[in-house]
Amino acid sequence: MKVAELIEKRRRNWQELEALCTSMEMRRKKKMGARAVSRFASLYRAACADLALADSYQLPPNIVEYLHQLVGRAHNQLYRSRSIDWTGLVYNLFVSTPRHIFADRCVQLCFFLFFGFFILSWVLAANPYLYPGFADEVVGRDSLDMMVEMHRDSVGHSGVSPSGATSYVQHNTSIGLQCFALGITVIGGIGTLMFNATYLGTVFGHMSSPTVPDAVRDNFFEFVLAHGPFELTAIVLAAGAGLRLGMALISPRHWKSELEPGEDPQPDEDIFSKTRLLAFDRIDSLKIASWRSLPIMGASATLFCLAAMIEAWISPSALPVEVKITVMIFCSFLLMIYFIVLGFPRGGESATR
Repeated sequence: MKVAELIEKRRRNWQELEALCTSMEMRRKKKMGARAVSRFASLYRAACADLALADSYQLPPNIVEYLHQLVGRAHNQLYRSRSIDWTGLVYNLFVSTPRHIFADRCVQLCFFLFFGFFILSWVLAANPYLYPGFADEVVGRDSLDMMVEMHRDSVGHSGVSPSGATSYVQHNTSIGLQCFALGITVIGGIGTLMFNATYLGTVFGHMSSPTVPDAVRDNFFEFVLAHGPFELTAIVLAAGAGLRLGMALISPRHWKSELEPGEDPQPDEDIFSKTRLLAFDRIDSLKIASWRSLPIMGASATLFCLAAMIEAWISPSALPVEVKITVMIFCSFLLMIYFIVLGFPRGGESATR
């Protein structure tokens, strides 16, 4: 077949593909219909073959250039989507992220360390006969007295100004960033987490001890119970995200079965190789861990902000204590549903080392 005949025979298909490209650029693919999209894919494959033939048979340069542009334009329409993938977004938010956080060993370690020290400190500070002077040694007498004075009238106000809410967000963010940043050093992150757990547990224990007036005790727990679930969980997640990065630097090894397709340097179909532990450069290991810690830190930041909003407008308000208890129960229910019910592993999923 002569070159002119070949070009003339294929030109109609190229023009049809060009028209479909224009149509897809003007409107969404879903509105084109399945038949048009299927025709588009068929014409795209044919154009790719024509381009290969044009290069092989050294067709006129203007034809080769035209086909290059046409194939590139069709490729962009076929494989690139400018619309938001809502299905993928919902799947990542409600399936992948909670399962990933639930299975992360760094988050699990931080959870048990934080609440272990928190409860132990609470018990020791609330029962002075077990460890006389424990609260004074941990928090300091001046800080305890200041805490008591602050909560003599900490509830029953009409509300907090936006500047007050901003200060709560700033305070919570500083705690989260401190736990996250020091977590990269591993020891620093664990130490900061244990300090916060001990400090907060001691304050809670001291406020529930018989040495504190009943009115102050009631005000304190009415103030903290609404935002407490979100804030304490956010501290644990921030420390877990930082510790994930620190562990990637200390031990730059990852199970082959945990790697994403683009992260595996030796992708293969051998099921036995999935159990191998691969060693990476520390920079590459840190990159992998950063993707692992990103959803954890995102959840932590979200919880810190929500806790700050509750702390600003609900905790000190004159709302009945029953309303604040309801908020606490609702927040705890959401945490349980998201991190435990949605996050519980299914189908043989294993924990992230």
